[in-house]
Order: sequence, then structure tokens, then C-alpha cells
Amino acid sequence: MFLKPLIAVLFLAILISLFCGLYFLLTDRGRSSRTVNSLFVRVAFSAVLLLVLLYGFYTGELGSNAPWLNR
Repeated sequence: MFLKPLIAVLFLAILISLFCGLYFLLTDRGRSSRTVNSLFVRVAFSAVLLLVLLYGFYTGELGSNAPWLNR
């Protein structure tokens, strides 16, 4: 059951990277590459999150409890 906390941590890291990029965009005004680096980090975290989700669904550790699937 390590996947659910890992998913939460990755999601928080994506949000932190998003707001760091916004802060860098507003403060640097295009004079540095920190905004681009923040975007790269966010995309990398998103790719890792996608891989973790795929692994969880493939192994059966994650599943869906949607009511429309139980008909």
C-alpha cells in the first residue's frame, strides 16, 4: 500500500512546481530560465505520476469504485 501515499506526494510536488513556476514568471519577467526549469520539473513529476498510476492499475493495487461500473 505504498502507492497511495506516493501518488499524494507526487500530486503535491506537481502543485508546488506549478506555483513556483507562477512565482518565477511574475518575479523574473523573462530574465532567467527558472520558469522553464519549473515547467520541466512539473512535466517530469506528471510523467512519473502517470507511470505510478499505470503500475497500480496493472498490478491491481489500484482500482475504480465508480457506481456505474457495478451494473
